[in-house]
Amino acid sequence: MIARRSFLKYSGAALAAAAGGSAFFTNPARAQSPVAPGSGQDSFRLGIAGYTFNKFKLDQTLETMKKVDVHHLCIKDFHLPIKSTDEEIAAFHEQCKRCGVTGYGVGPIYMGTEEEVNNAFAYAKRVGVKILVGVPFKLVNKKRTASPELLQLVNARVKEYDIKYAIHNHGPDMPELFPSAESVMELIKDLDARIGLCLDIGHQFRDGKDPVKALTSYATRIHDLHLKNVTAPDKKGKGIELPRGAMDIPALVRTLRQINYSGVCSLEYEKDMSDPFLGIAESIGYFRGVLDATRKAQA
Repeated sequence: MIARRSFLKYSGAALAAAAGGSAFFTNPARAQSPVAPGSGQDSFRLGIAGYTFNKFKLDQTLETMKKVDVHHLCIKDFHLPIKSTDEEIAAFHEQCKRCGVTGYGVGPIYMGTEEEVNNAFAYAKRVGVKILVGVPFKLVNKKRTASPELLQLVNARVKEYDIKYAIHNHGPDMPELFPSAESVMELIKDLDARIGLCLDIGHQFRDGKDPVKALTSYATRIHDLHLKNVTAPDKKGKGIELPRGAMDIPALVRTLRQINYSGVCSLEYEKDMSDPFLGIAESIGYFRGVLDATRKAQA
């Protein structure tokens, strides 16, 4: 069980920061660290998925990340369009740098044609990232459906660009479009190992499957992770603040350590998307409390 004192310590600090206070930066060493508090022993990092801020411009996104002391952003194309020029990309990175944020990956990007696959890889290269979160699809009866054909092109581009391609699972709402980690792995198991998963643990749980089992079963193919919690292990489950959902987040953290996950755990907060800030702070604070408490329990 997570120590209440640890949870209150970190969530309280995060909430104060989200409200515009400066208490979160009273420890200079903490403020300079790109890793969650107390997590210097962990190989994984804490980030935020750009989709969390789909109703907000980049400046407010970065200011929020600065306040909650999170330093890794998976870039969505509404903040940095795929057709951005080199000058616009450089300006984007400079703006991020001023807030202590690094864009570590791009996506999810939906790709329905060969041209869109090619454009996405060229974009990732221009942006300078090594992770491309993608969804290769074809239209079948007007529904987006997983495309084994485009995956063959993805396989070639991964080898050409040496960029990891992480397929995002979509849960029971889109049963034709990679609903689970298992459905992704069935299509990519024989492809280049740089093609793997952006494991959305919430969608995995809503699809009736265990995210912890997916972590252990596909450890070497998990290139990115979307961190969230949901209210139920079925299609009725809805996104909620991290400490309030039905998923076992401490078990997830312990498993991340066991498999030596070295990627980013990016919070994708999909509740109250017009006003997500307190929910983001509560979720980040709770996750940091879990990191701290589980580490002490394992010591």
